[in-house]
Amino acid sequence: MTPAVVPAAPSRASSRVADACYLALRLTGWLAVTLGCVAALWLLLFVALGNFGFSGTVLQLDNFASRYVAADTARQDRFRLFFWLASAALFAVLAFFRRHSLRGLSPAANPICKEKDHGR
Repeated sequence: MTPAVVPAAPSRASSRVADACYLALRLTGWLAVTLGCVAALWLLLFVALGNFGFSGTVLQLDNFASRYVAADTARQDRFRLFFWLASAALFAVLAFFRRHSLRGLSPAANPICKEKDHGR
């Protein structure tokens, strides 16, 4: 008869790595969704300017692109600055309203965790 092999208990270091990966995935997903919402709000702006029709939206985008290309460098730089500042403001507003989804990121901080420890 062969002796039974007792599995080694998982080390605390591997648990910390797993917790760090979990945290990184949750934060990455939260950032991706929030940035996607910012992009959707910009698209919604152009759709609204185009009277919520496809042809009107495409015409607004064409008008916007032709004016941007025809502008001088200083005006393009100001527009880029305005775009990034407005995007940052939209991101901040969306982050404020989505802040509840960041609660309980740490598995140790969540006493009512539905995940099983599987051998710990």
